[in-house]
Amino acid sequence: MNDQARRSYRVAIATWLEARLYVAAAFIVTDAILERLEPPPAFTPLSDGLLAWDGTWYQRIADHGYADAADPAVRFFPLFPLLGRWIGWFVGGSELALILLANVASLIAALLLYRLAMQETNDPKVAHRAVRTLALFPPAFVFVLAYSEGLYLALALGMILILRSQRWLLAAALGFLAGLTRPVAGFLALAALVNVVRGRHTREPAAILSVLSAPLGTITFLVWSHFALHDWRAPIDRQEELRGTGAEPVTRLVRAAIDGVRGDQGELFHFIAAAIVIGLAVIAIKRLSTDLWIYAVPSTLVLVATDNLNSLERYALSVFPLVIAAAIASRHPAFDRWLPTASAVGLVAVTTLALNGVYVP
Repeated sequence: MNDQARRSYRVAIATWLEARLYVAAAFIVTDAILERLEPPPAFTPLSDGLLAWDGTWYQRIADHGYADAADPAVRFFPLFPLLGRWIGWFVGGSELALILLANVASLIAALLLYRLAMQETNDPKVAHRAVRTLALFPPAFVFVLAYSEGLYLALALGMILILRSQRWLLAAALGFLAGLTRPVAGFLALAALVNVVRGRHTREPAAILSVLSAPLGTITFLVWSHFALHDWRAPIDRQEELRGTGAEPVTRLVRAAIDGVRGDQGELFHFIAAAIVIGLAVIAIKRLSTDLWIYAVPSTLVLVATDNLNSLERYALSVFPLVIAAAIASRHPAFDRWLPTASAVGLVAVTTLALNGVYVP
């Protein structure tokens, strides 16, 4: 193992443990708060533990599958709960399996992110900062809960790294699995296309398959929905019921800003997050390789072009080039001194709000 590999393991493991300590602190704080509230709140995700919020849906899918086309669970893509079901056969149930899968996958994602950041910048400090940014970003508590973000990032980062080494079939396999994990995986086709064209492999079947693989993963789920649930649009329709239909992004953000100024704190929070995300996308265009920003830009547009901006901050975690862009942008010593501490405080605060049912992850 070379020095870079050893360094990546040290950084990833230390940051992984650090984030989990902060999330544990948030659980303790939330429990102390709820014990003193009279009357107790009607809805508190704390009781679900590490299955809070979407984790309960994933466990239900792992144990029982999708009921029918009207089932709200259909909006969740199948790979994460399916793996939870299979792993659960060996570890005593889907609950433990989903939690283990989410946490192990997030550690793998951190290792891969370090390697990708090193390829982009050749700067160990930036790579270190990228891993910490991902782990301590306030909504990153979902990497500790039974959420699919860690699995998706591990697959997507692995695909990008393997595409760069031109191992097309392995990249295609990872892309297909990513497409079964989250719908945003379709934009990985753009990153694959850049690498195929750059390497002049446009007539090689395996290379073409790597471009098509992520969309094919998503299409496979829609085809399954057609035959099993008799409605291929069910995953799309159930998601639109929650997130709303698409919206023109500029108008949507202006409305969020106006509503925020008028006192809607949620809209103000989402507007600030959207502004940061857009700024990082601009940095990605200027500073990162084409295969990264060409994935980041449409992914960012999808984040803000929706009626409902809830969970925007969590969805941004899947746009991993933005994390590297944030690490580059925070090189200044002033940021280096206070940003990790501020981010850690934010992680505890946002986790506490989510466990109290105030913030929707």
